[in-house]
Order: sequence, then structure tokens, then C-alpha cells
Amino acid sequence: MIKSQRRTFEIQHVTVFEYENPVQRAMMLLRLQPRNDHDQKLLSFHYKLKPDGEPIALSDSFGNLCHLLDFQSKESAVVIESNSEVETNEPANVLPDADSISWRDMKNSIELVDFWEFLSPSARVYDCAELQAFLSNNEIRRGDTPLSSLLEAAGTLNRKIRYEPGTTEVDTKLENCLNLGSGVCQDFSHILLAIGRIWGIPCRYVSGYLHLFPEENHVITENASHAWGEFYFPDIGWVGIDSTNDTITDERYIRVSVGRDYNDAAPTKGVVFGGGTSTLHVNVSLTQRKSDLSDRQLPGSDQ
Repeated sequence: MIKSQRRTFEIQHVTVFEYENPVQRAMMLLRLQPRNDHDQKLLSFHYKLKPDGEPIALSDSFGNLCHLLDFQSKESAVVIESNSEVETNEPANVLPDADSISWRDMKNSIELVDFWEFLSPSARVYDCAELQAFLSNNEIRRGDTPLSSLLEAAGTLNRKIRYEPGTTEVDTKLENCLNLGSGVCQDFSHILLAIGRIWGIPCRYVSGYLHLFPEENHVITENASHAWGEFYFPDIGWVGIDSTNDTITDERYIRVSVGRDYNDAAPTKGVVFGGGTSTLHVNVSLTQRKSDLSDRQLPGSDQ
């Protein structure tokens, strides 16, 4: 029996939209509720809204649980606060099994119809001359297996692209990031996803949170929001690779929403009537409340 690491996190995500004039009406789609699936359990979730509103729960085409808000007020600010408690588990070690999958296995086992969204170019993930030049200049090519090739590409990205907040914006294109040689987690993720799709590996964008050095009762507010990629391997499922930190994802990562790229997984999106010029403020607080060991039996462990 092998004991696996289990962590419990509390997340407070506050989004404030300030307007120069009162807002007449605002309709917003929120993707702020963490997923409740493999290796992650949602313990609680609730909103605090200003002005008051009744969020309508719905699921999008990628299985993300979203909330639709329809505000009607004369206030000049909209405040959306979400509070979550999530338990994560250390994922089973899939690396040996995933690394045994060959390129032929990948090609023969993937149903193109089932994965076309994650194999095809999207608004933020696509091939371009700048990406081809980056691949050529850094000798990034398909290696022995899909997994080893992705990990090597992630490592090269981590070394060649500088993580530098403020150099790119939320709408910065992939080629602009490559020309700058710097970016943030969103940019790193889009580039690795583009490489994966060129190679024929189904891959998707993940928006969530990361407590990079979790300690009990330790609160982080800087760089708590995070993004990475997940790559599909036949008979194994989705494997997370974080090219920003050059690592396989583990129990420190909290998954919120997935999609083809950032556009499908953006935390907030909407239309505002009135208000004039707006300013956005986001504050995320991520706290690990406890660490524990569970007796979850891991594949391949001793009985």
C-alpha cells in the first residue's frame, strides 16, 4: 500500500470592474467554479456579488460548469467574489505507461471525430511562420515517443522564452510572444499546445490555480492564477504539462476550466451596456489549509 499526498486548498477570487459612469446592464459568463473530477474534489463553492444577482448554472460544450449573470443597476462597479474549497490528490504515476505509447499507437488509437476540437487550429493555437522558425532554430522535433517529445519541447520553451509579466496582454497572439521572446503562462501554454497539435496529439488549454510551494496555512496572492496544457494519451487519459515551470502537473494544481485555448476557458466574459471606460482589478488568494495522507491504492503498488 502506497500512501498518496492529499491537499486541501481554499481559493478566494475577486474580480472588480470599475466604470467611469453607472452601468445600465451587464451580462456575464463566469468560469470560476473548480472542476469536480479525477484527482480533484470540489468541497464547497459560492459567490458574493455586488450588485446582488442570481447566477444561473449551466455547462458549456467542454464540460465546464459556468454561471450566467444578468445585472441591472445604476452602480459604477461590479464585484464578483467566488470562494472555493478543493481537495486535490497526487495523481498516479502515469509516466512509464504514457512513455510506452508510440507515435503509431497515438495515430491508430485517436478517433479524429471525437478529438477534432483538440487537434485542429483554434483562435489562439495555430501553426505560423514564427512557430516553425522557433522549432527549427531550437531543434524541436518529434522524438522517440509523444510524451518524451512533449517534455523536451516544454523544457526548451522554459529555457528559451522568458517568463516576464507585463510584456504580453490577454489578447497577445502566439507569434508576437515568439518575436518578443517573453510572455506569461497563457503564452507558454498556447505555444506548447500548438506544437502538440502539429504533431497530431490531442491537447487542450487548462485555466486554474497553482500553489507552487504549498505549506499549511500559507497564503499566496501573487501568480496564484495559472494556465497549462493537457495532452491525451490512449488508454491513459489527459496528462498535464506545465511548460511555464517545466513540470508534469501534480496535487499543487487546481483545475477550473478547459477548452481549445484561453478564449474557451476565460474566467469572465460578457457584455456591458453603459458605463464608459472600464478598469479591471483581479485579486486571487490561495491557501493550503491542511496536508494529509490517504490510503488510496495506486496502480502497480504492493498490496
